[in-house]
This record gives sequence, structure tokens and C-alpha cells, in this order.
Amino acid sequence: MDPPKLRVEKASPVEDPKDTEDKSQPSTRKALHQNIFGKLRPLPFQYHWTFWYDKHSDGTSDYDDRLYVLYEDVADIATFYRVYNNYPWEKIPQRDTVHIFRKGVRPVWEDPENLKGGCWRFRVPKRKAQAFFHEIAILCMANEFQAVLEKEHDHVLGVSTSVRFNTHLISVWNKLGSNEQSIKLLEETILNRLSPNLRPTDAGPNSYFYKRHDENEGYKEAIERQEAQK
Repeated sequence: MDPPKLRVEKASPVEDPKDTEDKSQPSTRKALHQNIFGKLRPLPFQYHWTFWYDKHSDGTSDYDDRLYVLYEDVADIATFYRVYNNYPWEKIPQRDTVHIFRKGVRPVWEDPENLKGGCWRFRVPKRKAQAFFHEIAILCMANEFQAVLEKEHDHVLGVSTSVRFNTHLISVWNKLGSNEQSIKLLEETILNRLSPNLRPTDAGPNSYFYKRHDENEGYKEAIERQEAQK
């Protein structure tokens, strides 16, 4: 199945938070968005961001053939919604992934910024997945996560959403996968800043967990392949 295409036909203004919030929790989500949007309206993002599409493979195709840019330069909140609102999220095939990463960083383990990193991964029920990813993306680009990691000299590099059978696997990537304090701070911030109705109901691995990139099967082979291409 071909991945859905991005067609950005016209600019979208910064939308009213009530247009995207979960109507079952209007007060908490509206407060979250109003707080963030109030900070973002006057100024561009501190970092620029890129939307990527990652097509699932059985391992027989080269990674560069599966990964491509959807939109290269998201510099402010209006551009974010111009892309986000025009993307057919409901048409993403199972096991395909969309990433939002700092411009210049590729969403692969072998990128220099990711070599020693890892990510928090959340298994989110389909009914909540899009709202969860929307909030995670806004919190990431608004530097809500980055602010708590500054003293640890760590960086949040991007977020991802990957479609599974009855859940989405949503990830928050950071640069220092061995910094336990940084990892803990990031966990606390994610859980505290998410709307209450979107927070995981338990702390077990079936709900969310942290994993360093070098703990993944295939990491060593990916790094060796990258080195061989230099």
C-alpha cells in the first residue's frame, strides 16, 4: 500500500485550541493549549522542524528508500498547522511511521545526534492516539521538554507516531540514552504536561517504557552499514 501524500494547498491560521481538543475534557486541554499558544504566537520556534515519512519494510529494502521528507522546514506554529491539518493521518498504513524531528537530524539510529540516544515509547489506544501525538508534538516544538533537560546538557530531537493493529507506538527521542536523570526528568515532564485523560493508566511496559537505541535489534548492523558507506 502506498503511503498517504501530503498536499498543502493553502496556509492554515493558528487554529483555536477548541477545534482540536477532546470535547470530553474541554477545560484541561483548553488550558494546556492556551498556555502553549500564548507563548508561541509572537515568535517562531527556537528550532526548525522537519516532517518525515518512514515506510515499513520486511528488512529487504535500503532504509534510504523507505524514508523521505514530507515537509522540510516548519519554523512556526502556523506552518505546523498548515502541514498537520492537511495530512491524512487516518490513511497511514499499519507499521508505517511519521516523525517530526529537528531540521538537520534524520530519524534514524545512525544519525550522529542519535547514536548514543534513546526514546520513551508509549502504547496509546487508537481512540486517543491522534490527540496524544498532537499534544506531544506541540510540547516538543514549544520546548516544554527541552527546557527541563538544559542542565543535563541533553536534547529532545523529535517525536514519532507508528501505527499498530489496535494502538499507536508514540515515541519521544532524546540524545543521551545513558543519562538517568535526564530520562527521569523527561518522563515526569511528559506525564505532567499531558492532558489528564491522555496519561497512561499504568507504568508497566505494556503502557510505556524507555529504550536506548543500542538495545534494539539491528542497531549494530545499522551503524556498521553507515560506517561502510563513508
